[in-house]
Amino acid sequence: MINVVCVKTGDKFSDDYVLNLQEGVAKNVTVDHKFFCYTDKPVPGVKCLELPMDLGGWWNKMQLFSPETTIRNGIGKYVFLDLDTIITSNIDWLLDYDGEFMGIENLGINNSKYEDIRQYVGVLQSGVLAWDSLECSKIWDFFLKHKNEIMRNFRGDGEFLHALIKSPDLLQRLYPGKLRSYKYECYEEGLPKDTSIVCFHGQPSIEEAISTTVQPWGVTYEPREWVKEYWYND
Repeated sequence: MINVVCVKTGDKFSDDYVLNLQEGVAKNVTVDHKFFCYTDKPVPGVKCLELPMDLGGWWNKMQLFSPETTIRNGIGKYVFLDLDTIITSNIDWLLDYDGEFMGIENLGINNSKYEDIRQYVGVLQSGVLAWDSLECSKIWDFFLKHKNEIMRNFRGDGEFLHALIKSPDLLQRLYPGKLRSYKYECYEEGLPKDTSIVCFHGQPSIEEAISTTVQPWGVTYEPREWVKEYWYND
């Protein structure tokens, strides 16, 4: 059995983000799996589990590697998806990943229109992760031992994982074209063929991409009708 998980703490995301992610996975996975959400507040209609401790914000994701979490919910393969993610086609390939640890390469690699992308090449991000729980408990062991120092010196879980894991598998390299940045790869041209996962990092959020014009960093993003097709709980 494969565990597909997300994390919702605080009020940044509404329950709809969890419900829509659950629905997106259900509609686009054909292999046996369990979907659940680690949260500090139950989401009706979703199997929810309480995190052992409150580390604050994105640092709570580190508890996914804790043996306490794994033993309680099942040893084996895990797939994590950030809440600001939509599933647009079959992701069996993601659940079939059988390596030790995989994350995404920094989505800035597709922002050549505005930035020098060389700074993002090979940089790990944690918006989508897949790992073997038997192999990755060492991540939690190291984090717990140095927790205060890590949380003081790193800007987030992704930056810490990039520093800790020397040779992670990078999703876009193993599965070219399957995962896309909404801002950098889907906004202007629409949803590319064969895309399975779209990441809405920063602004616009998924809800903003459906109904609101926003201007992060002075760049205008207007709503796109196709996004609504993958926002099920409306």
